Amino acid sequence: MTASGGLYPSLGRCFANLTELAHAGCMSKRRARDCLDGVKTFTRAEKKAISANIIAKELGKLSPNQREIADAKEAYQGRFDEIYKQREK
Repeated sequence: MTASGGLYPSLGRCFANLTELAHAGCMSKRRARDCLDGVKTFTRAEKKAISANIIAKELGKLSPNQREIADAKEAYQGRFDEIYKQREK
């Protein structure tokens, strides 16, 4: 999803495709695409769901990325735009 990240390019490192992101945020693919394109904005609940999904995915790995977990925790607490609107580090 990196090439189609739109306003949230850093989400591309967490989700393989738009369907996966939409599922994580409990939304349709159309809504997810609109949010990435800047037509609509993610709701607070969608941002929390996406952040929680990222944390859960990382914790399910054999060796979780602690940086990714820390970023997702900050995003969950209200810094979603600041964390995921950045280019990949």
